[in-house]
Amino acid sequence: MIKICKPCFLFLLILSGLPTDLTAQCCSPGTPIGGTSALGVLDKQSTKIFLYYKYGYSGRYFEGSKPAESQSIKNGNYNYTGISLAFGIAEKITTEIETGYFINKTQNYVENIIPNQQIGKGLTDVTLGFKVNFYRNLEKQLEITSGVGIKFAIGSYTQSNNGAILPRDLQPTTGSTDFIHILFLYKGYVEKHLRFFINNRIEFKRQNPETYKYGNLYATSFFTSYSLSPGWNIITAIRSEIRERDTRSSTGFGIQIDNEREKVIQSGSQKVFIVPQLSYSFGKDWILSVLVDIPVYQYYNDKQLASSYAVSLSISKEFKRKNS
Repeated sequence: MIKICKPCFLFLLILSGLPTDLTAQCCSPGTPIGGTSALGVLDKQSTKIFLYYKYGYSGRYFEGSKPAESQSIKNGNYNYTGISLAFGIAEKITTEIETGYFINKTQNYVENIIPNQQIGKGLTDVTLGFKVNFYRNLEKQLEITSGVGIKFAIGSYTQSNNGAILPRDLQPTTGSTDFIHILFLYKGYVEKHLRFFINNRIEFKRQNPETYKYGNLYATSFFTSYSLSPGWNIITAIRSEIRERDTRSSTGFGIQIDNEREKVIQSGSQKVFIVPQLSYSFGKDWILSVLVDIPVYQYYNDKQLASSYAVSLSISKEFKRKNS
């Protein structure tokens, strides 16, 4: 069980409805959590393409919920590009495929550490998913959608530099095949220009070929969207992320035995972000968005490099079916 303070647990429970080595949280392997892409289902035979870019930076250590002195890593950052394609295969069923590429995953080290910088890059995962709409009422502006997916690692999880294997945090992928569950709730108030969303995503991690298992991820976002004027929307989101400890089957330093697997002490975290976003609709179903991830609460098991901020830019286009 992961430890969490009672007020934080209640806050996350309301949002979600659900009860190494140095882990640089800004550069965790796998696809970064994106913005507000195609959250619900599409109309039958409609297609939506979603492109995004994300830059993340970490420049401080945390131990528990408090800042800590730096160890060997001074800071870290990544540049990531992603693409998602969704298609309405039936009136209430949408399929999605997404993948991405890390332009860089960089760690800069303190003085007297050689090398003073290490960089990973490359393809990450491919996720294939299906979403089913269980309830949609256009008059009441209410929607409930759920979905499942599977994530395949196509990038390297043993990337090396000058003959030395890079740290896990700099690998573009985890090397494992994972399962995903999502839940999407929407309620709109057209006359007040308001919309509310709740998006919950769980990633069930599996062991990779090296018998290393990254911790399961529980991410929940609550969005409030307000129409400023025709085409312009301002969105404010609160996002919680709970990442369980990693485990592995081999023995080593800084680990403890639990049910015949060893927990990686410096792994796992609980975070809450405020995410302001501005979007602009133009042309024929084009949407351009910019958003910033600002951490307001962070708790890390042992001492880890913490998130500082992230900036994302996205553009999407929906191709609706032609009336017959």
